[in-house]
Amino acid sequence: MDKVKPPTSREKVYSLIFDHSPVSMPEISKITGLNYKYVFQVIKALRRENYLTTTPTGKLVVLDKKGLIFKWAKDKDVILNSLTPITLKLIPDYNLRELALFSGNSVLWLLGRIISPAGGILYVREKTFKELIELKDPEGYPFKVYIYDDFYFKIRKELNGYYIPSWGMILADMLVQGTYTRLFDDVFETVVSIIEGERNEEG
Repeated sequence: MDKVKPPTSREKVYSLIFDHSPVSMPEISKITGLNYKYVFQVIKALRRENYLTTTPTGKLVVLDKKGLIFKWAKDKDVILNSLTPITLKLIPDYNLRELALFSGNSVLWLLGRIISPAGGILYVREKTFKELIELKDPEGYPFKVYIYDDFYFKIRKELNGYYIPSWGMILADMLVQGTYTRLFDDVFETVVSIIEGERNEEG
């Protein structure tokens, strides 16, 4: 029996919808590089499940942000289980900032919710993976390191001097790492307010 392909393309659609809505299907197709027909099918399914609606101008808007994150987390669990991470002890500094994206529970540290970045996720490009390994330090914090798609490095964001992927991706990663407590709800509300603030600044 063939191994099921992890839903990495669908994650790109989730990322743009969660962080950048209102956004149109042609915009999603162009930014992600995904076939328009594929994007249409993903959006159709999300609309059918009442995660999205469409504005009169044809833009997509998220109706159920938390529901979408939980759906995303189910896909993310499959994606991360299909990859082979390594655990590296690293000390976050400028060099690490340039090589990797912080995600999952390590972003709780960047947001000031926990006192150390231990237990977090780092995403790195395949071409810079060896550079990251050279920075390992026995006195550092343990990170799960995944080689990930360049797409997320192109749409990266910055938080307290470090680079992070899509806010939605961070929340999905937190759920996969087991952050189902009130802390997740608190961070979810913080993230949604940050996204709204970013949109107001752009406006």
